[in-house]
Amino acid sequence: MIFRTNYRKALTSALFVASLAGAPALAQETTTDAAETPPLGTPFVVATHGDWEVMCNQINEAGILNCEMYQLLFDPNEQPIAEITIAALPFGSEFSGGATITTPLETFLPTGMGWSIGEAEDMRVEGFRVCTVVGCVVRMGLTPEEIDEMRAGANATILIAPFVAIDQPVPINVSLSGFTAAYEELQVRLSEAAAAAREAAAASE
Repeated sequence: MIFRTNYRKALTSALFVASLAGAPALAQETTTDAAETPPLGTPFVVATHGDWEVMCNQINEAGILNCEMYQLLFDPNEQPIAEITIAALPFGSEFSGGATITTPLETFLPTGMGWSIGEAEDMRVEGFRVCTVVGCVVRMGLTPEEIDEMRAGANATILIAPFVAIDQPVPINVSLSGFTAAYEELQVRLSEAAAAAREAAAASE
């Protein structure tokens, strides 16, 4: 069940983020100097906090960036098996964050994906939304309480069942080292984007 990561997947939850927030798809955007960024559509790392990378993708010539925090995940044998991206959502949204988890195509879908934070006894179960050529995708909202738990915790756990051995679920560790700093950077970028949008609106009046 080796999962070959594709960094382009780090940015595929933008539409999900927008739907959760009830905001335009550019809600998590900010601007940058185009001379400092790769070509349009090419994801790149802007910062690393512990085990999390903040990745951005320039989506137009104006230098608008779409950014999320990203972590490549490993199975108990230290083989890459999945990936998770999280985006901060605007204040007042139903959720504080939107997470996208991509698992191997060999995942047994009917059992869904288990999710827990820290030593929680109860495991949240989420269904898979779609499978693409690079894996099967779960998209879920993170409540303010869950974000606070992740800030304070050391790890979260994802549980999936392989299609060839559905009675042998595979636990996947999600390190929360650097989570707070990465999430706060996304919040800052979100705030800057909102301010830039207000300035642009005022200038057009």
